[in-house]
Amino acid sequence: MPGLHSQVSIIMSDIPRNSLVLYKNRPARVVEIGKKIEIETENGRLSVRPKDVTLLHRGPLASLAQLTPRQGAVQTAWELLAGDTTTLPDLSDLIYDTFTPQTAWALWQLVDDGLYFSGTPEEIHVHTAEQVATTQAARAAKAAEQAAWDAFLARIGAGTYLPEDAPYLNEVAALAMGRQERSKVLRALSEKEEPESAHAFLLKLGYWDEMVNPYPARLEMPTADPDVP
Repeated sequence: MPGLHSQVSIIMSDIPRNSLVLYKNRPARVVEIGKKIEIETENGRLSVRPKDVTLLHRGPLASLAQLTPRQGAVQTAWELLAGDTTTLPDLSDLIYDTFTPQTAWALWQLVDDGLYFSGTPEEIHVHTAEQVATTQAARAAKAAEQAAWDAFLARIGAGTYLPEDAPYLNEVAALAMGRQERSKVLRALSEKEEPESAHAFLLKLGYWDEMVNPYPARLEMPTADPDVP
């Protein structure tokens, strides 16, 4: 059985100079092979351990600038292989009709995106139609939620609100009445997450008026007259 040193040597011999590797899920070019591997990243050169990188393509890759966006038959390949397992080279051949450092990086970005594919360079899982539909629905819901949040922040930044903003503003009201300790809304506005700040914010916005008294709830005082026999 080979020792640790020989195992490391085998691993390093599998990663030649000018090959394309992944380092922290970003592209890197192998510059030198020594006790460690010297790589060129988008932020400069550094030395890393063999286990810190994953080989995507043996190259040659002269520069990371060569990793330009690629267009390919992604939808067709997904429909043909849905539910199957494949490899980076085979899937690249199907989508781009070739396997180069450029197509390896373009394809890995699709795998990392996770809509149609997932896995490792050695074993890529092609998602089923149901999996893709579920992911698309979740992303659409998240995008709609973010759009609603951004629109709400824009409105209150302009000193106004809509009836649909009640869930956001009721959260601030809960803080004002001492029913919770945090407020996403006030945090987004860089305001103090304190009952007094919440109260002042609701008054300034006009969501509350002077007739709203949060102090009984904040102090856990009864808000109704006691029953008198």
